[in-house]
Amino acid sequence: MKKILALPLMGILCLCIASSGLFALGETVSTETPAASETAAVEETPAPSVSENNEVFEDPQALTGEADTQAEAADAETATYVATANAPLKVRRAPDKTASGNGSIAKGDMVYILELGNEWSKVDTGRNTGYVQTKYLTDIHEYGTSQTASATASPSATAEPTGEFLTDGVYDAALFTPEGFKDNFNAEMYKSAAVRKTMDDRSAAVFHLDKYDEVVVSAYQGDWSYIRYQNSYGFVPTSSLFKWDRIDPYAGDIPGCIKHIGLAFVNHSTDIKSYDDNGKKVLKTVNPGSALAVDTKDAEGRYPLPYWRTTGYIEESDISYILPVVPWEDAQSGDMISCMSTYYAVGIHSLQYQGRNYNIYLGSSFISGTVMQPGETLNIYDVMGPYRKSTGYHRAPVMSPNALWGYGGGTCQVNTTLYNALIQVPIYINWRRVHADVGIYYCPVGFDAAVGGGNITMIFTNTLPYAVRFNYFMSDGCLTVGIFKV
Repeated sequence: MKKILALPLMGILCLCIASSGLFALGETVSTETPAASETAAVEETPAPSVSENNEVFEDPQALTGEADTQAEAADAETATYVATANAPLKVRRAPDKTASGNGSIAKGDMVYILELGNEWSKVDTGRNTGYVQTKYLTDIHEYGTSQTASATASPSATAEPTGEFLTDGVYDAALFTPEGFKDNFNAEMYKSAAVRKTMDDRSAAVFHLDKYDEVVVSAYQGDWSYIRYQNSYGFVPTSSLFKWDRIDPYAGDIPGCIKHIGLAFVNHSTDIKSYDDNGKKVLKTVNPGSALAVDTKDAEGRYPLPYWRTTGYIEESDISYILPVVPWEDAQSGDMISCMSTYYAVGIHSLQYQGRNYNIYLGSSFISGTVMQPGETLNIYDVMGPYRKSTGYHRAPVMSPNALWGYGGGTCQVNTTLYNALIQVPIYINWRRVHADVGIYYCPVGFDAAVGGGNITMIFTNTLPYAVRFNYFMSDGCLTVGIFKV
């Protein structure tokens, strides 16, 4: 009898093993479940951080009664100190470990201290007040010294904002009001934060947002963004948002997007260097003729460029020619209106990494020369895909929770490089997917665009008033794309 039962059990086990992928097509992503962050035993019964365990907050529309009373009380008290939580903290209703909880604070979040004590401190969480143990607060300093240009009054009819958003060349204060709110951007919360009534982190908290909550942004000014969540409005620090995309392609620049001045063609083997307190460091050496997207020359005669998640530099003497970026509204036929470079490893002689580098060349060659007419929509899968051996792709490492390698590994970098060029001009991104929320090493967090199967692709529409062409400039270790007016 035991043998009879064992046979179907062994069959089920084999099926489970067979279904656990070690192989994938294209570079796939995992974005559904954020990885758990580090936790710490900060109290006898520590509370999980808000973002790590999806603590449910009430509907912002339902913040009435006791919640309103707490918000008004918090507003009446003034923060005297500000600090950073060095671990997930449970907020107590009284300065005692046995007191009931009254919310939590995530590790790394800023803490506003109403009363600083040796053992316990009274804090404002954004939704209510309570007590945390002082020993788990770091970088404590007076609140006034932490204020920057971000602590400004809320825009009003008599105090017009001085931010980046323009309407016919004039700053539009209405964008910062519920009545004038425009659906200009989509974004997600990079970390939990209180939504404030005005552009001042001492102002009353209207409601609270958790990590990964999706919001609509009307405008941003300085360090603050004016957002809508469900049917509620308020201000959050722009630094608490990521995964930006424009809803209106003409809304303005995405925060954090770098707009390059042109492509620098180097005249010999050139070192990309970084400079810090420890001196000069070589980040990468590129070949003669490589085209690098660069920014405005600094006072030292160096051209900065984004290299992975830091800044590199090349010397003016390294450059034979700069192909300039022309503002899209001034461009003539043949002018370049946007460009972007990313970098990848070379000299790694495993077959897998050779396959990745080959796929970068192949994928970019499929896109290079593509022309889009005004109003035309393109799914990048229709140009680069399918990611199979039969279409010429090699086996290479991929980012997937279910596979170690697959055909087409490396094409995500081709697509990400293009995405970062597209967002420098008013071209509408209909759809994109990112890698895991920590992002990918060759671009800032939230600025990547994955490709793979199913809906893991990028779709975009040419919302410019003229046709454009995409051209890749390639050399070992450097991948560059330019967008040109046809």
